[in-house]
Amino acid sequence: MSRQKETQLAAPLHRQQALSCIPICNPEVKAEEQEDGLLLSWPVEVKPWFQSVFKRFSHRPSNRVTRKLQLDVLGSSVWQLVDNQLTVAEIVERFRTTHQLGSREAELAVTGFLKDLGKRELLAMREGG
Repeated sequence: MSRQKETQLAAPLHRQQALSCIPICNPEVKAEEQEDGLLLSWPVEVKPWFQSVFKRFSHRPSNRVTRKLQLDVLGSSVWQLVDNQLTVAEIVERFRTTHQLGSREAELAVTGFLKDLGKRELLAMREGG
C-alpha cells in the first residue's frame, strides 16, 4: 500500500491534536524577500510520463524544475513563524496577536494556509509533545 493511501486511511486528527502538531519546513524551500511578501521556490521532479517531452523541449539534463509561490503579507508572516519548533496553536496565537484578529478567524486562516502548504509539499506536520 502506498504511503499516500495509508495517510488517507488513517483516522483524521481531532482539532486539539491538529493544533498540537509542529509544522516542519521542507529544507529545499528557499524564501526570498520581495516588496509585497516572500517568494518561495523549491525543486520538484518532473512527472515520469512528462519526462521525455520535458527533456526534448527544455534542453535540460535534469528532471527537476523549480516551482515558485508568491506569498502575500499575511502568508509571509505565517511562513516566518514556522520554525520547526512552534505548534500550530502557538503560530495561530502569534498570528492573531500580530494582526489583531479574533481567535476563530486566525485559526481558520492559519490552518487553511498550512494545509495548502502541506499539499504543495512545502511543509509536513510532526506530532507535538
